[in-house]
Amino acid sequence: MEGSQLYNFKEQLTIKSKVKDYYNLNFIEDLNLTLTDLINDVNNIFVIDNNVSKTFNFNIIDLLKDSRIIYINSGENAKTLNYIQTIIENLLNLDIKRNNKIVAIGGGVTQDIVAFISTILFRGIDWIFLPTTLLAQCDSCIGSKSSINFIKYKNLLGTFNPPTNIYIDIKFLNTLSDADIKSGIGEMYHYFLPFNVEAAIELNNKYDDILNNRNILIDFIFKSLTIKKKIIEIDEFDKDIRHVFNYGHTFGHAIETITNYEIVHGQAITLGMDLANYISLKLNLINHNEFLVLHNILNKNLPKFLFSDQNIKEYIIALSKDKKNINTSLGCILIGKDNNVKKYFIKIDELLTSYIFEYTKLYSI
Repeated sequence: MEGSQLYNFKEQLTIKSKVKDYYNLNFIEDLNLTLTDLINDVNNIFVIDNNVSKTFNFNIIDLLKDSRIIYINSGENAKTLNYIQTIIENLLNLDIKRNNKIVAIGGGVTQDIVAFISTILFRGIDWIFLPTTLLAQCDSCIGSKSSINFIKYKNLLGTFNPPTNIYIDIKFLNTLSDADIKSGIGEMYHYFLPFNVEAAIELNNKYDDILNNRNILIDFIFKSLTIKKKIIEIDEFDKDIRHVFNYGHTFGHAIETITNYEIVHGQAITLGMDLANYISLKLNLINHNEFLVLHNILNKNLPKFLFSDQNIKEYIIALSKDKKNINTSLGCILIGKDNNVKKYFIKIDELLTSYIFEYTKLYSI
């Protein structure tokens, strides 16, 4: 499938869910038509990322004649209980009731905030999602999770509450920076390397073209979501097999923490995967050639970052706070033969620190 051929699919993705039986994902071509339908439902209240309203060529104010809009910040710093309290106050000021639905328009942060609020407000209300970033379109829009930061620790609080409907328009991707596209590519790699390495190779081969023509991404978005759908329908609440999707995230989240999120999420995850693969090499789960094959696929998407004597201490502390840990052991996903991924617990000690420093000397940009 090339370009917009995916739009010819009559069958859209339907994701089974224990929370609300199922929810639907729809690829759309006419954003204004979809918005008009949503606006005509007087029970819908819109929560919109400020950046989307400024950069995308649609004027929702003209379409929406009343005051059913709340604009929110989209940075990681918005994913706090204090900020969420402010949004809830604004919703209450709009006289929101249990029969209302929230229409979220934005990226992963907007999704996390609205999903979280929709779970706790009135013990649960419905919401609809129009993801505007590649990361949200190819990954987070399905799966039910919401994640909120607490103090300086990422995604420590959260709920499971999927939207009732998801509408994806890839034209949103034309508004994004290259960094945002690279963030989404990193998330797709974490699905493709274990589950569809041919797609990972193809994505790597088309990497430079994608930055200039975002329409190429639609096939990869669909492949990424299809992989995730299979796993989350088995393990929606992340109790078993779904943990394989933490591949790269344990090490990547800690990178985000110590850099105060200056490295975009998907590139931090790319570095997290490469580092996880190197630790897999050191533990003899893969050989050197297997590591290099994976490294060469990820290489274009790696961020510029070096560990130092100072930040390695912060990094180890951040790793020690990961919610998947047990006692003093780091819970992480490592890769093995035939790119199979599996959860391991490894000691957070000087040996792990030495592996990280060794990786930096050999492969960091």
